[in-house]
Amino acid sequence: MEKHYLFKTSAAFDRIAFEDILSDIGVEGVDYSSPTEGWFVADAKKVAELVPLLSVMRDDLGISISFLVSHGFGALEKKLLAEAFAYYPNQALFPTDVILKEMSFGNYSSYPLIKARFETIPHELMLTAGTYLRCGLDGILAAKCLFIHRNTFLYRLNQFIEQTNLDIRDYHNALFLELYFQLENSYHGDFR
Repeated sequence: MEKHYLFKTSAAFDRIAFEDILSDIGVEGVDYSSPTEGWFVADAKKVAELVPLLSVMRDDLGISISFLVSHGFGALEKKLLAEAFAYYPNQALFPTDVILKEMSFGNYSSYPLIKARFETIPHELMLTAGTYLRCGLDGILAAKCLFIHRNTFLYRLNQFIEQTNLDIRDYHNALFLELYFQLENSYHGDFR
């Protein structure tokens, strides 16, 4: 499963040296959106190889750097990347890490962007995904709880994944969806 690795640095840096460091773990094809920000797409497991390189990047490049490892690359991820850099310099994080940190400060500013991701998804697909989470990612049990055939369940789950670009068979994506459900159930979108 591929992830987007978004990064933000404290200053402009030597891109060739940066890409050489990343090539040591098999990362190629880095894109830059500014002198201090960019991204690449790589296997989800690359994060384990990336973490030990953070201190190397800091020392060799003379910068602070933070990575946001995400399932997508949109307005929410850009916002979370800026906050990841502020909260957690020189770390690799997932969106839920940053959202939970925001919430610990009583900051729910990401909620509208999260909610927007799911507003157009049909109810039956949201119900299917939610039941799948509550059944411990057990598709057979989820199909039984929904009183639908296993093939119908798989079709709906695949439709949810396709429409949201959120493969909830991945732990971090499942946690992101669960966080959304908890916010919806607890606060009904009212964060005054």
